[in-house]
Amino acid sequence: MFDKNKALSKLKEIRDLYLAEDLNMAPYSNFKLGGPADIYIRPQTEEAFIAAIQVIRKEDWPLTVLGRATNVLISDRGIRGIVCQLSPDMARIDINDDQLTASAGARLSDIAARAAAAGLAGLAFSSGIPGSVGGAVVMNAGAYTGKMEDVVASSQYMDARGEVHVLEAAEHNFHYRGSFFNDHKDHLVINTVFQLQPGPVGEIYDEMADIALRRYQSQPLNYPSGGSAFKRPPGHYAGKLITDAGLKGFWNGHAGVSDKHAGFIIQDGKATASEVLEVFRIVQTKVHEEFDVMLYPEVKFIGDWQEEMPLRDSE
Repeated sequence: MFDKNKALSKLKEIRDLYLAEDLNMAPYSNFKLGGPADIYIRPQTEEAFIAAIQVIRKEDWPLTVLGRATNVLISDRGIRGIVCQLSPDMARIDINDDQLTASAGARLSDIAARAAAAGLAGLAFSSGIPGSVGGAVVMNAGAYTGKMEDVVASSQYMDARGEVHVLEAAEHNFHYRGSFFNDHKDHLVINTVFQLQPGPVGEIYDEMADIALRRYQSQPLNYPSGGSAFKRPPGHYAGKLITDAGLKGFWNGHAGVSDKHAGFIIQDGKATASEVLEVFRIVQTKVHEEFDVMLYPEVKFIGDWQEEMPLRDSE
């Protein structure tokens, strides 16, 4: 049984830990949707993160860990237990020769900018991904010219018992939109070391500018969304299947499928999370009926849901 008062009392003892009660989560996610978290914490340092997780794991309190919440949809009823959000505060970035080390809450755009300024190539692809390091490593995030598995050298993480370990590059078991951490969901990234290569600063910035332009031209950046809505099914492209099913530009109340890129589900600022969830279900059902192809959500649905959920794959 989750004892909220006991949790508040214990967590208040931890230094460098922002803490709030019944905090509305909508402003803290890209979808701009979601009800209250029973307890919300945001560690300012890696040490505070480790200390908080160790207490939470020892007490067996319900825990949801978020980065920038760029690829999640939070229930209108909120999240029970404790929400620990790493970004934007747990965001240390250090450079040593051709390696960059970043805390899990560091923004991908920030690590790309720091690497570029230091004349280190390899992270330009991440400049257009609106997420944080921890989530990107877990999901093996990628875009245009690269992906996490190309540059990750090692990650420091915490296991289910709260003990700290280091995972070397090959041990991440990276695959499409997944990694070791998908198979060990109670293991949490603390920081990651990226192996980069010296490169001409001008060329790195040119690559970042090209990525920014391509993203602006192809993605519905003027609407709240959770990024790419569905994983790419083998042999197909999600956006094309959705378009061919006649759902590009489809709306369900205040939520719908972007008419700029059918791979994005968006909301107009007045939607409920339930309306957005229903769009996921409609798209998944329609595409399966039309083409016998199952689209599995790339967006994570978190919180206190009572609605029927879209089907998910094994991850």
